[in-house]
Amino acid sequence: MALNKNTLKQNLIDNFTNVRDNVKSQKDSAKGFATAIVDYAKEAEVIVTTPPFTPATTPYPASHVIGRKVKVSGATLSPGKAAMESQIMASFKLMDPTMNLISLSIVTFAALMLNFRTGSINAVGTTLMAAPPIFLPSTKKGMDGGSIVDVCNEMAKAIDTSFKASMFTGIVTAGSAVIPAPLVGTLV
Repeated sequence: MALNKNTLKQNLIDNFTNVRDNVKSQKDSAKGFATAIVDYAKEAEVIVTTPPFTPATTPYPASHVIGRKVKVSGATLSPGKAAMESQIMASFKLMDPTMNLISLSIVTFAALMLNFRTGSINAVGTTLMAAPPIFLPSTKKGMDGGSIVDVCNEMAKAIDTSFKASMFTGIVTAGSAVIPAPLVGTLV
């Protein structure tokens, strides 16, 4: 699979509808918001690209690895989830209409996506979110009387755009073979 904006949107809608309909707390809302992002991000993949090399470069890249997708390791997502929940809660308490703390927490969460793996192919590095999510359109939509669905659609667009513009950079190994140059690829 890959990053799916519609899954994110639906999880956000489910969270905020549940909070509204069942009179849940801000803490429950922050946890649900963070969970929606983690559930979305756990499908992230990066494609192993051909590194630049010369014939004299050793070790040679394992050709069976080039073009393969490696999936983010779920274990690398857990530490970022707790931090993201905390920052979302802080944003709620501050009643921050820009949601900048939430945006920064998502950038930090993405940076903690350190390990991607499929079978014997392992990529270790970091994920750099070049363009943090901008929540102004979703805030405006809500202030203009938009529904939860409308607001969550805007939020999902912002988050999805930011994740898909993120770059993973790291070193790839495949069994005993090491790709001789850093992998740099966008999340898919």
